Amino acid sequence: MHSTSSCDISENTPVKTALIVEGGGMRGVFSAGVLDAFLDKRHRNFDAYYGVSAGALNLLSFINAQRGRNLDIYTGACLDPKFISIKRHLKGGNLFDLDWFFDRIGRLYLDQGKFLQSLKGKSFTIVTTCSNTGYPVYHRIDEHSDLDQLFEMLKASSALPMIYRQPIDIDGRQLVDGTMADPLPIMKAVEDGHQHIVLIRTRESNYRKTPSSANRLMAWQFRKQPELAQLIREQYRIYNDSLDQIEQLKQQGIRITEIAPQSKLACTRSTRNRTRLVSDYHRGYSEGYALLNQAHINSVVDINE
Repeated sequence: MHSTSSCDISENTPVKTALIVEGGGMRGVFSAGVLDAFLDKRHRNFDAYYGVSAGALNLLSFINAQRGRNLDIYTGACLDPKFISIKRHLKGGNLFDLDWFFDRIGRLYLDQGKFLQSLKGKSFTIVTTCSNTGYPVYHRIDEHSDLDQLFEMLKASSALPMIYRQPIDIDGRQLVDGTMADPLPIMKAVEDGHQHIVLIRTRESNYRKTPSSANRLMAWQFRKQPELAQLIREQYRIYNDSLDQIEQLKQQGIRITEIAPQSKLACTRSTRNRTRLVSDYHRGYSEGYALLNQAHINSVVDINE
C-alpha cells in the first residue's frame, strides 16, 4: 500500500478522483476485498471508474453497492467445472467459458436501475483491445447509457486470446481483453481530467513483467493476426511502460494512491482453490480497510461521503 500527495492544484480547484482497478483473472479477488472494505467504510465518492478485465467486473458490483457479490462470484461461478476446463481447451474449445459465465452472473442480482442511478454525474469506463488495430478501446458508461451491451463489453474486456479463442464482436469491432493494450489506464484517466488516481493492483508494487517463452509461442500461434501477435509478444513492455507512467505522472503533480499486495498473492490467474481465494480476499479487505483508517490518508482520500 503506497500513497503520494504531491498534487500542485489550487485549493479552490475541485480535485477529480478516478478509481482504477487492474485485472488479473482470479487474482482479482484481492481487489474484491479492497472494494468491499471501501463499501463498509462508506467510501464511494469517486468521480469516475476505470476497469480492465476482472477489474471491470469487480467495479460493477462496487458501483452498485453490492457488498459480497464479487466474492460470491469468485467462490461460486468461477469454481464451477463449466467455467474453466483444461480438457475442453485441449479439444479445441475455450479454457474459460466466458459465454456461460457472463450469462450466469448477468442474472445474479444486478439491479440495472440502481446501477445507472449510482453513476449520476459519474462515468464507468471498460477497457478492451481491438484485435485488428492493436489499440485500446474505451467504453464509457454513464447514467444515460443503454446497458444492452454491458455484459458483452465486460466479456470482451476479459477475453484473453490464451483463454478464449474468438474475439467479441461489438459494433463491428473485434475486441479482446483490455490488458493487451492498456493494462493500467492511468494515462486515460488523467487525459479525462482526473488529478487524483486511486489504483488497485493485483500484483505487488515492485512487480515487473519479463519476456516469456510462452508469450513468444503464443504470438507465433497468432501470426496470421499480426497486430494481436505483436501485442502478445510485447506484453511485458506494455505493462512495464504503464508502471513507468506512474512515476512520470507523480513528478508532474498528479496525486496517486496505490493499493497493492504486500507480497505475492496465493492465487494465480486460474486458481480454483477456494481457500486461497478467500485468503486473498481477506488480504485485500485488510489493505483497503487499513488505508481508509490511516489518519494521514485524509489529505489524500476524503473518506466521508
